[in-house]
Amino acid sequence: MNRFFSLFAVPLLCMALTSNLVIAGPGHDHGDEAPLTTTGTASPRFEAHSDLFEVVGVLGGSELSIFVDRFADNAPILKAKVELESGIAKAVGQFHEEHGDYSFAAASFQKPGSYPITLTITVGDEIDVLAGNLVVPEESASHDDESSHALERAGIWALVFFVLAALIWAARWLQKRRNSGALK
Repeated sequence: MNRFFSLFAVPLLCMALTSNLVIAGPGHDHGDEAPLTTTGTASPRFEAHSDLFEVVGVLGGSELSIFVDRFADNAPILKAKVELESGIAKAVGQFHEEHGDYSFAAASFQKPGSYPITLTITVGDEIDVLAGNLVVPEESASHDDESSHALERAGIWALVFFVLAALIWAARWLQKRRNSGALK
């Protein structure tokens, strides 16, 4: 019994306890599409568009970068006049030729919250007003979620380890008891 238990039962028990960890449930099989990969948290951003232009704003570090494209053909709009208004903050964007974006100081957007943004874009005779909403999440909430998931996984593996250890101990104890009872 002891040889059978150590050679076959323990590996089979390990496979049985961990097999449900790799089974995909409904809607989680990804089909033919490639799975999404992430390398961390994304920077806060917003998007807005009209018949003339489309913009994407990305908050990163000490600046808010605004990328402006023509809506019809997605061609970048370079050297336009981009004016931003959000609450009491008003500014004209500084164009960065090397990146193709317009930057604004991000001091007004550092605290978590929702910031309505209005952009006035002037390119030659074309003028358009676009509105978007920049949402800056609380950083501590995302870190707490990640750490709680890591703790949960560690707890599951610790439980699996202790259950296996208890089963092995119980099997050896029963084997010793049977052996000592057979000698009497």
